Amino acid sequence: MKLMPFRTATDLAVECATPVLKIRGKSYEPDSVIPDWDYLTEVTVEGELTIKNDLLLSSTGLTPEPGLAGVRAMLRVDCPATGERFLGTSPLDPRDHPLVLVTQLPAGTVAEELEVRYEIVLDAPDGTSRADRAAHLRGSRLYESGRAHRFRLEGSGSVFPIEAFEFKGGDFPSDSVWSLRFQDDDLTAPYLSAVRLYVNTGHEEGAKLVEGRSDVAKSVLERDVLLQLLTKLVVRDRDDLGQEYPEGSAGAVIGSLFDLFLDQSLQGAAELMRDDPGRVYALLQGSTRFLRSDQ
Repeated sequence: MKLMPFRTATDLAVECATPVLKIRGKSYEPDSVIPDWDYLTEVTVEGELTIKNDLLLSSTGLTPEPGLAGVRAMLRVDCPATGERFLGTSPLDPRDHPLVLVTQLPAGTVAEELEVRYEIVLDAPDGTSRADRAAHLRGSRLYESGRAHRFRLEGSGSVFPIEAFEFKGGDFPSDSVWSLRFQDDDLTAPYLSAVRLYVNTGHEEGAKLVEGRSDVAKSVLERDVLLQLLTKLVVRDRDDLGQEYPEGSAGAVIGSLFDLFLDQSLQGAAELMRDDPGRVYALLQGSTRFLRSDQ
């Protein structure tokens, strides 16, 4: 329990429903495996709060001012891996009806795990300090749910962190659909900082990818990215492909990709690419379901 310099809501005033994560019309409970997620997918988290308004106001000291009009409910979603935070907010219902809270997470903004909490905050102009210790600063947290609900993102396409925008030329040719950047100097560096995929929303197929409307383009993208990663690793001599890599590092994640798609270690995949690149191209056609629309 956190001690605050102002009065907070009693737990008896708030009832929290278990939030759910939704992807493409499917719902998932916390702690369940979410196989349908990938970096190109928008995620929605939904929750529900039931608030006893009179008890909330009396315990926080916010009666009569600012009253319910100065309070908002929130569904907060944090992604530790990317450092992103998203909020779904709602004013309180004066009839004590349940509040449905919805938080949208754009494609390319989250990875690995989400932490979800409910909050109730003061949303009124800053006032002066009060003798009754009622909160008087905008943003003061009047209530926070006791535990974080966690969702583990483990889809088979969870390996392409993206940024989506319209390409204008230069490093991002306007007619290309995507562009990959891979900093391969240190394979022990975090994968999320070493690899970045940029998708051109100004291209018809790029826009479809971001919106989840192009399974064929997605299969081409997967194969193309895997080939680019592997090509970058074999264009120069290196002695770091056979070592153990920390969890979450570029070497560990890319190694797991080639284990999944080529049934090879990182070093084995690199050797195969040098010796027989045509076979690598052909194998990846099969493992990525290349040009198929039944992803």
